[in-house]
Amino acid sequence: MTGAVTGAHVRETNVQVVYRAIRQSHPVTRAQLARYLGMSKPTANRAIDDLLGAGLVEEVPRPKNAAGYDAVYFGPRAQAATVLALDLGSRFLRACVADLDGTVLARLDQPVSSNDPEHVLDVATALRDELVAATGAAPEIATIGIGGVIDPRTGIVHDANQDALEGFAARAELSAVLDLPVIAENDINLAAVGEGWRGAGLGVRNFAFLSIGSGVGAGLVLGGELHRGVNGAAGEIDHVPEGQRFRSDSPAADAFLAHVWQHSDFVTTEEVVAAARQRDECALHLVAWEAARIAEHAARITSVVDVSLIVLGGGIGLNGDLLAEPVRATLSGLSAYPPAVETSQLGEAAILTGAVATGLSSVLADLVTTRVSAAS
Repeated sequence: MTGAVTGAHVRETNVQVVYRAIRQSHPVTRAQLARYLGMSKPTANRAIDDLLGAGLVEEVPRPKNAAGYDAVYFGPRAQAATVLALDLGSRFLRACVADLDGTVLARLDQPVSSNDPEHVLDVATALRDELVAATGAAPEIATIGIGGVIDPRTGIVHDANQDALEGFAARAELSAVLDLPVIAENDINLAAVGEGWRGAGLGVRNFAFLSIGSGVGAGLVLGGELHRGVNGAAGEIDHVPEGQRFRSDSPAADAFLAHVWQHSDFVTTEEVVAAARQRDECALHLVAWEAARIAEHAARITSVVDVSLIVLGGGIGLNGDLLAEPVRATLSGLSAYPPAVETSQLGEAAILTGAVATGLSSVLADLVTTRVSAAS
């Protein structure tokens, strides 16, 4: 048996529907909203008035190409709420505050001397305080990207990229020091979300973000949604057995460098990349070896989930001018249905962008209900 549908429920639903329509179609008038949604004008007007009273929408300038009478136009109030995004890497904790449009209001990158949880918590708190002071906005939620498998039930980090973070109760401990709800997510998963929201995966319902750097990982977007797996371990395609530093068939930096040192006098991956751009023959052969390893990993993903796009990212993967074409060529011989291959459009901002998108999705889920109720 379900509960009775009351007038309050109907009104709440109408307000939410109108808010979504304003976010999607602004600037818009009361009459346009009523026609678009098939609502009566009084119903649309009540919903708009509720949203105005809650500070969620505002009057906006009349469009220059608007025809007809001098109507009042409305749009969402982007400053009505903000989110805090965090990206914990091996050397930096990056952070930003963004509004409801996803516009970054302020960003700070702070070096971390270690990934010891206590130090991470201290740096995160300091960054939060500085960003709040800079923007004058108190975030509704924080989302952090961390290298490792994040248990979706507990928010605890397992198989961490940094040993000090193994077993870190990221969600609970960050929530306690930040005094905010916290979403803890695998960093490559967030990069995939970011590319799908505002990057190379925009409008693509099935794709993989393949990060190649100090490690290799994939973020999977299937049917337009991030796929985490039962334990949050989806995309962990380059697991290194205990006792080994790297897999010999991996495109990760350690494996690539081992191959580089065996076959050349180059010392760093940066040297190889720079020489390849100068068309150095040895460097080009090394890049071709790396591209083949990347293509093999991409083929494994494609054979299981049949995505239409692979987005390359990470410190090595972002060298798309050298890698994308040979990866495409090799992949076409490894897969019966090879996906397109593109380079990340967001670069090192992909994880933060995904953290912003994830935080906004959570906030917007109940923003209208809580704000309109508080204003009533």
